[in-house]
Amino acid sequence: MRGAALVGAAGALGAFPSAAEARHAAPTPERVTFDVPGLDPAHHGLRVAQLSDLHVGPRTPAEVVRAAIEEANAFQPDLVVLTGDYLSHSRRELDPMHELLGGLAAPTIAVLGNHDVWVDPEGAAAALRGHGYEVLENAWTTVRLRGAPLPVVGVGDHLTRRDDVGKALRGLAGPTPLVLAHGPRTAEKLQRLGRPTLCLSGHTHGGQINIPIFTPLFLSAIVHEPFLRGRYALDGGVQLYVNRGIGMSGIRVRVNAPPEVTLATLRRVEPA
Repeated sequence: MRGAALVGAAGALGAFPSAAEARHAAPTPERVTFDVPGLDPAHHGLRVAQLSDLHVGPRTPAEVVRAAIEEANAFQPDLVVLTGDYLSHSRRELDPMHELLGGLAAPTIAVLGNHDVWVDPEGAAAALRGHGYEVLENAWTTVRLRGAPLPVVGVGDHLTRRDDVGKALRGLAGPTPLVLAHGPRTAEKLQRLGRPTLCLSGHTHGGQINIPIFTPLFLSAIVHEPFLRGRYALDGGVQLYVNRGIGMSGIRVRVNAPPEVTLATLRRVEPA
């Protein structure tokens, strides 16, 4: 995340955990429930595990990545979604990425993030597909869960200008789609479609150095990222969830932004 520049200003505040403590922090399980208009009755209560920003590399220990995989499996989800930034800075991370990200026990669908695009998008996608995970970029698919098809849309990364919401949804009609997008601001483009949508994203690391008032202002005014972490309700029936992620690509410190593995439970409601 380029917004990680904010950590320099935070350093003067002191009382932060050590680098070792931050690097080895266990992922926190988070549980959220979303009311989804028009969801297939078979998918009422569907369990979707989300992992984001694993950032395989020197700043994210292998044991933290594997703990996140195990936490996702412990949810016993119907579906796992991965919302980008598996790599950090080097193509040398491709082999450990492939080694560490295997073993997800449910059907798994992924999108790429800005670091994956900067380093090697084809290599990152190949590493994911090597485990049988489906990788989407400005495209949609259906996955059959509990005996009914669930449409899942994957949008390209916003920061690297690979996002094309119109193309991603082309030809998709029917139930409210589940949208995966690394960048939270993709939700603003989804608003223009005029259809209820649930978007799961990452990218921000929850601020990583999350100082009340300062961090949200910094991200909004300087990085132009208005969505920090957690859930948002946007006009047009768009729901957004921003995952804090697992790893770190810049400074090895997290403050008030522990690594997260999310379980999103989908609940059917009648369309308005």
